[in-house]
Amino acid sequence: MVARWQLGLTLVLVAGFAFAQVSKEFALTVWELRGTVEVQLQDGVQRTTKEGEKLPIGSSVKTQPKSVSILEWLPYKARVKLAPETEVQLLATRSLSVKRGRVWIGTPPPPAWERRFPLPVQSGQVQIVSSPDAFFSVYVQPDGTVTVSVDQGSVFISAGQVITSVLKGNMLVVKPPSVIIGPMTMTKQEQIMWDMGGIR
Repeated sequence: MVARWQLGLTLVLVAGFAFAQVSKEFALTVWELRGTVEVQLQDGVQRTTKEGEKLPIGSSVKTQPKSVSILEWLPYKARVKLAPETEVQLLATRSLSVKRGRVWIGTPPPPAWERRFPLPVQSGQVQIVSSPDAFFSVYVQPDGTVTVSVDQGSVFISAGQVITSVLKGNMLVVKPPSVIIGPMTMTKQEQIMWDMGGIR
């Protein structure tokens, strides 16, 4: 593990850089869906959503059993794929909160005149900031255990008093309250999840 103060500073600088460089509207656009996907807006209104709908900050998106959805996270143009029975929320802090289930997140290579940005994600006390080229997964189990795996690039993770990085092909598990296992090579089961449903 890298010195805590070094990674802590990196997390702050990277997230700050992303926010400073991106000044456009923050929102989630429903890029694709299959099955039933519900949205809860900041004012408490809850309903089903449809492809092409743009959801503002504060919105939560939930996939029902046997349902999946791909969201576009604006203005980063990142893709967020939700597995069945998954819930995410775009927070006022501009971070994406994964509340339950599994997501795969990454930004496709842009045109030559555009750039990719670090992506701030969290689940409970677990804070994640990705490298601009990262494709990674966050899986939140019912007991609060969080698994982060990286298919491309790298991510910085803060949990409790520990800050560490996870590189391509590796994963890390955080068990409540803040028991960290890893980083370690991605397990066969985690690799299967990428092969079956991950975005790249």
